[in-house]
Amino acid sequence: MSAFFTVNFFVQHLTALLGTLGFAVLFKVRARHLPYAGVCGLLTWFVYYTVTFFGGTLFLAAFAASAVATVFAECCARVRRAPALVFLVPGTIPIVPGSDLYYTMRYLLFGDFDVFANYLMRALLVGIGIGGGIVAVSVAVSLLPKKEQK
Repeated sequence: MSAFFTVNFFVQHLTALLGTLGFAVLFKVRARHLPYAGVCGLLTWFVYYTVTFFGGTLFLAAFAASAVATVFAECCARVRRAPALVFLVPGTIPIVPGSDLYYTMRYLLFGDFDVFANYLMRALLVGIGIGGGIVAVSVAVSLLPKKEQK
């Protein structure tokens, strides 16, 4: 087993942070919320990286990462008095299976259906994992008792 903290680890996490901030700016997140959105993306990638490093499946990694991102976004929403989506949407960008979707279409067009099916399955597993993590935490949060407004 290779070492957990390598140069690759730090490069990937720095890239996740910067990519999240870039998408947050693109999505017009207010400047006062940008650091929190960036941390959400960094945290999301850390969980995804950790789960896959220790042998977890793509579905489990995406589910755990998006669930942690949703919890973080809900906490930030309460503290920063903003919608949770302000933090959640940019925060999940690092785990979106962009390359898998690209290769899925590429191998479909080339007619290599075995490789196409492999990439399609990977993209679907990650996508369903992301959606499942978000829904599971969102449902749990909606079941919590509401604080009375005075």
